[in-house]
Amino acid sequence: MSKAKIIDFRQGQEALRVSMRQGMLDAASRLLATEGAAALTVRKVAEAVNCSTTLLYSLFGGKDGLSNALYLEGFARLKQEFSTYEAEAEAESESGSEPSRTAQVTGLDRLWRYADNYHAYARRNPSYYMVMFGDAIAGFVPPLESRIAAWESFTPLIAEFERCMQESSLPASSPGAAARLLWAAMHGVISLELKGYYLKQEHSDQLYHAAVRAVLHSLQHPESDHSQRITKELP
Repeated sequence: MSKAKIIDFRQGQEALRVSMRQGMLDAASRLLATEGAAALTVRKVAEAVNCSTTLLYSLFGGKDGLSNALYLEGFARLKQEFSTYEAEAEAESESGSEPSRTAQVTGLDRLWRYADNYHAYARRNPSYYMVMFGDAIAGFVPPLESRIAAWESFTPLIAEFERCMQESSLPASSPGAAARLLWAAMHGVISLELKGYYLKQEHSDQLYHAAVRAVLHSLQHPESDHSQRITKELP
């Protein structure tokens, strides 16, 4: 005799709430990607999932709550992407079957791969990127706890700098400060690119690589500039 399945009504309600919230977030993500931030209104998101605006307000607390959810989603995707990259790099290093590929994931080359992956992420997710780092949603200011969570997405980059310093690929300094310095250079080029300041993609590529190269060179040769002092002074 089969055992009757016990239905937990409260658990079922919570599962439905989570599913509906994710569906709305997915719909907002599609609107953001296809129509831009101007299309991101409570009404349009509600229409996209065929629900009332009242229900959306109850799940997100309005447009600011929805914007904050998109902000955190963008960083969660970035963090997941680099966690995947890190796992793949480790697998390549441990396999040892292809020396040329293994060489790509050691020392400063790992930082170059990180930079290239970061640039690719921004190009694949321009609307998300502008929500994360730009002014895509007028009037939206991420709360402090969200900004703290966002910075955790750069943990893999900090870890790469720490590894480089342990391996003596870079002189010892603050890995966190070095990560901030590299991110500032990467973000500066990417933000201009996404706003259409470069006529050709190759112009952006050249400037991006030059900016990354300049930062890494300055960190390798602190005696020739002020980078060592900067990385020690940054919080």
